[in-house]
Amino acid sequence: MHSALRSVVVPALVASLLACAAAPNAAADTVSLRSVADGTLIQPDSTNIQYALGAAYNIYCGRVGVNGQGTLRRALMRFDFLGVIPVGSTILAVSFKDYMSQTNSGASDLKLHRVLQSWGEGGSFAFGGGGTLPEPGDATWNYRFYPTQQWSTPGGSFVAAPSATKSVNAVGFYTWATTNSLVADVQGWVNDPSTNFGWVMIGNEATLDTAKRFDSREGADPTRAPTITITYTPANVAPGDLNGDAKVNGIDLGIMLAAWGGAGPADIDRDGIVAGGDLGVMLSNWTG
Repeated sequence: MHSALRSVVVPALVASLLACAAAPNAAADTVSLRSVADGTLIQPDSTNIQYALGAAYNIYCGRVGVNGQGTLRRALMRFDFLGVIPVGSTILAVSFKDYMSQTNSGASDLKLHRVLQSWGEGGSFAFGGGGTLPEPGDATWNYRFYPTQQWSTPGGSFVAAPSATKSVNAVGFYTWATTNSLVADVQGWVNDPSTNFGWVMIGNEATLDTAKRFDSREGADPTRAPTITITYTPANVAPGDLNGDAKVNGIDLGIMLAAWGGAGPADIDRDGIVAGGDLGVMLSNWTG
């Protein structure tokens, strides 16, 4: 290219790409949802009595102290996407937030695991993590729906590998940032709502007195309820239409090139990086 022409065209092209990159991604919608069910699985003590906290103000995870015979707590939570995120939408990012309101221990890793069986939330209510006798339909350590349907494994049936991990220490809000596994979990639930059984939060179960208390959806402050925030591309937007103008063209290419090597909505194939695979998807949907 002639040097004089290059001096005009190249800066103009760069400016155009930067402008495209700065444009809002109208194709991506974001929604925040509070849990529609939550509860605590309480490991039985030496009496082997089942306890539950289906309608309590709090959920718990970790191991209690010697006064509770060192039994375990695991927090269940589930969210409903029906009527909110259309089937066929592409999930781009998922984060989880909750308020930790009481602890007797220092920092520990709390992990979210995808649950593999359905479970219920009954009317059992008590203050404190000791729980109370379960009501019909409650999730307990042994039962998904008390007293008729048991977990395949006591303590809940869930994927062994965590979908996200967060170190939790002092009282306050905590957010589990988006991961590929969280995105995959929600994508699967949106595609097939019959598989949506939510997550179980598991804390430090190796050490006594590590239990942490979180606010539930029944708590007095709804802003402290378990909440997920999801960024997604609606089902009617073609893959590669990054600015939501119903076209896949040079503007979208500019957005992708500006994000090259990174992540975000331009990562169309959701492999964690904007690269050649995403460009291939864009070109296959090119409208010009």
